[in-house]
Amino acid sequence: LIAVVLTSAELFTGDALVFVASVLGGKVSFGKLLRNWSVSWIMNFAGCLLWAALLAYASNSLEDLGKADLAVKIALKKAYQPWGHIFIKGIGANFMVCVGVWQATCAEEVAGKILALWFPISAFVMMGFDHVVANQFLIPVGMMYGADISISHLLFRALLPASLGNLVGGGLFVGAVYWYVYDSMTGDKKFLARIKDGWSNARRGNVPKDE
Repeated sequence: LIAVVLTSAELFTGDALVFVASVLGGKVSFGKLLRNWSVSWIMNFAGCLLWAALLAYASNSLEDLGKADLAVKIALKKAYQPWGHIFIKGIGANFMVCVGVWQATCAEEVAGKILALWFPISAFVMMGFDHVVANQFLIPVGMMYGADISISHLLFRALLPASLGNLVGGGLFVGAVYWYVYDSMTGDKKFLARIKDGWSNARRGNVPKDE
């Protein structure tokens, strides 16, 4: 995630934050939101599959470290959770990811951005939450080492609930909330200020008369 933020790359879970706030603020159409989410999800998955294939088939690093069995265990554990559990964990994961991204935008120096990202990301990993892009790598690499997981199970029982949970956690609980706090409420205050000014002028008899 640090590399994604510093290089301005596209990450599906980060786009949940950005595009929900942009659509609610009237800056981006709903069609562009769907296009961005679709393309970023597919391309993130493609990149994860490529990296997993390189690790499993073009490198002996996991075997050399004796971690191939660990990759299988992680994949099985993440894939065979109840659907609802993955969804809830997905909410928690992307809530923390997007809070980290939001914090990183407040920092101007690289060190500050890294520090802002480090703590929420470390927290969600330690709590075992489900981040769909991480699962797009962890589960396939386990499958490549022999984990008994079908492609349909991967897509619909593991990645789908994580994706939906990530959208809720990042898009609704961070993107929509911060849009409301910083954009919508600002507009409401300006509207109420205009009403107050109009009422004050009316009470002072400064309302323009029709000619």
